[in-house]
Amino acid sequence: MSIINPSQARKVFYQLLKDVNKTSEPIYISGKNEDSEAVIINKKDWDAIQETLYLQSSGVADVLQQREKEDEFVALKDIDWDTL
Repeated sequence: MSIINPSQARKVFYQLLKDVNKTSEPIYISGKNEDSEAVIINKKDWDAIQETLYLQSSGVADVLQQREKEDEFVALKDIDWDTL
């Protein structure tokens, strides 16, 4: 992960956005305190993080992990997604 200070980030912000989207490598903006620190990630990675958090919080991820351990094969069309 690249580390840059806020002043540098301000100067090259558009290039940082291009780099993040090209490489999917987050960029850490390190400030003097927590109020001036941030991480820039691309939108696809952010969406994936949000989906993972949702699946974890709703219990779906636990059900999927349990089903992976089972020997029985279940076709996607046979899964009742509303009751997972």
